[in-house]
Order: sequence, then structure tokens, then C-alpha cells
Amino acid sequence: MSRQININGCRPYREGRHQTFTSSEKRCTHVGKNIDRNEVRQFKVDGEVLQAGDTDSRCDYLLLNDEKQSSYYIELKGSDLKKAIQQIEDTISMISPSIPTYTIFRRIIYRTGSHNVHDSEVTFWKGKNKGTAIIKERMLEENI
Repeated sequence: MSRQININGCRPYREGRHQTFTSSEKRCTHVGKNIDRNEVRQFKVDGEVLQAGDTDSRCDYLLLNDEKQSSYYIELKGSDLKKAIQQIEDTISMISPSIPTYTIFRRIIYRTGSHNVHDSEVTFWKGKNKGTAIIKERMLEENI
């Protein structure tokens, strides 16, 4: 069982009613477009919420739209999609209990032509989270 983190007690990497919230590393980018100018909090989970050297598996970023009560768990990856799925699911089990009313969205942006996009484990995960999970190469822009 992973430990619990109250995300509301953590300092956001960026917050406010900004037009866009960009999460990027490893030449992968997620752009959350805040078209309604809602109050949004962006957390750098890997390195800030959980310190470097911490052994817990975790995703890279978390975007919270506090007015729409939606949460976006974002993993920016080279090509290991199975590991990315594990990191997102581990982060959700640590953080989501502190924001129980928030809808959960899972986002994986990978860098290289990953052959395991059609792997049965990846396909099953996408099916299980139909409508809330997106795996995209290099860049994903969406309204949050």
C-alpha cells in the first residue's frame, strides 16, 4: 500500500487563472488550455511533491482545475508505457484520496515511436479508463 499525500497541503509549482499550463520534459509536452480562466493548480509531482531520491513511483505533473473539480495526472516518458501506467496509477492512489470529488484524467505523452502502444496491457488500461485516458506521441494540447 502506498502512502497518502494531501495535495492540498503542498505548494503548487504554478497556480492561478493563467491561459495555459504547460508541463514538459524529455522533449514531451502537455499543454492544458484554461479557456474558462478557472482557478488551476499545477504540481510538479516528481521532484517537488515527492523529493528526488524518494522511492515511490510517481508521475511527472498533476494539474487540478479547482472549479471544474478535475485532476490530470501527467507522465512524460521516453517509450516505456507500462512503467508510465504504473507511475500514474501509483500517484493516483497516493493523491486522489485528498481530492475525492475530483474527476481523474490520465495522460501519457511519450517521445519515441513506442511499439508497445498496442501491447495488451496498454490496450486493457486504455479500455478500463475509456474516455479518461490518453496516450499521445510528443505533444498533447487540450482544454482543461
